[in-house]
Amino acid sequence: MREIPLAKVSPEEYDVIVAGAGAGGLLTGLALTGSGKRVLVIERSDRLGGVWHGYWVDGYRVDQGLHVITRVTRGAFTQFLREFLPEPPKYVLHEGWYFRVGDRVATIPTSIGQTLRWPLTDLRGRLALARVGAKIKTMKLEEMKRYKDITFAEFLDHHNMTNQTIRDVIESAIYLAAGVGIDKASAYEALRTLKDTDREQSKLALLRRLLFGSLEYDEGYVIGGMIGLVEKVAEAINGDYVLNAPVEAIVERDGRVTGIEVAGDEIRHERVVSNIPLWSMPSIVQSQRNDVVNFFERWSHMHMTRGVTLWLGLDEVVVGDRKSRVIVHPRPSRWLVSISSFDPSCVPDGKELVAIATIAHPDLSLDEHVEMIKGGGLEKYYPRILEHVEMEHAQMSYATRAALIPGQTDLDRPGPRTPIRGLYIVGTDTAGAGVGLQQAANSARGVVRAVLDDMSGL
Repeated sequence: MREIPLAKVSPEEYDVIVAGAGAGGLLTGLALTGSGKRVLVIERSDRLGGVWHGYWVDGYRVDQGLHVITRVTRGAFTQFLREFLPEPPKYVLHEGWYFRVGDRVATIPTSIGQTLRWPLTDLRGRLALARVGAKIKTMKLEEMKRYKDITFAEFLDHHNMTNQTIRDVIESAIYLAAGVGIDKASAYEALRTLKDTDREQSKLALLRRLLFGSLEYDEGYVIGGMIGLVEKVAEAINGDYVLNAPVEAIVERDGRVTGIEVAGDEIRHERVVSNIPLWSMPSIVQSQRNDVVNFFERWSHMHMTRGVTLWLGLDEVVVGDRKSRVIVHPRPSRWLVSISSFDPSCVPDGKELVAIATIAHPDLSLDEHVEMIKGGGLEKYYPRILEHVEMEHAQMSYATRAALIPGQTDLDRPGPRTPIRGLYIVGTDTAGAGVGLQQAANSARGVVRAVLDDMSGL
């Protein structure tokens, strides 16, 4: 893509207009390019990518939020990029998780034997974990869908999982995926997170895994960070983009989209893909039709999430490995990763970049979050990190655009079509299974399929 000013836009040159240049919008443009289409992307900010973004701070390259990508060998996002990017990105694989509960540390148990030796709880708790863990690992996706209307806490209650330490450890993982605690997270989405549903296995394979475990961590960090990834995608898209151009209205006449309004002018077009958050759409979609008004009003009350990431540039290597450390207790739950151990290009030679992420509390300022992240046991368990800080940078942004709660799972959400012909919606708050970039890729694939079907008259 090339950047052009709004005054130079000629709508007839494009097959589709994409409103919003977040991950969903850019991936939609990339897939449309793969089908020979040309797109115009309209973005309200001064850059592409939304929270899919990175930049430099005092010689350290940080991302907008902590992005360790799941399913890097076979997941929806990496498959999408392999299919549509001329040169797909390279990843460095993750090497394991460590959960800390006070002075006790343990990895994720992957077999019955490991579970029965798990040091974070007593024997009674281990037996309960083995029972519930076996249930989850052998559960099929169709069975998981039965739990979409209850929370994961209710699921655990139903299976008599009352051990508080185990619930806290599970919650610290679910927070990172769903953006809320287990008392609010959809049981269906939590179960999908805890089990790799992208790869259904035979009964024999499941039994072998339960007995012997697995050392596979299909997660990783992309070389070049988020900024490099966005640049690769934008470069591959056939079309143009306009920055600093907020979409003020999406216009509908006689049940069809006719264009968008930007800076008081209408850009007329019969196909628009919106990557604008659903909760903003009632004030943007101009329609007198009740079905349209009701559609967008229903989804304007979605529960949003907010996350905080503290980036610390260290004057020497302190952590130095490709693992994730989750502090479960003392609170708050925090996710700590040495990003430069995956990709040394993000730091000066001999130094280290550490990211610490947590879910934002609505009543705390960014400075209060930073104080909370750096306290609560970090100074006790990782003192050398705080002793070697030479760069400190904090962010507050979406953890995932909409929380994965009952009523907001991929089974419930709208999309890709809307009641307005020619208007489609894409993004992690619309449709598509998974979390984060997996969900964005699945959503983009769905909307592109709908657009191409409608263009061909199917």
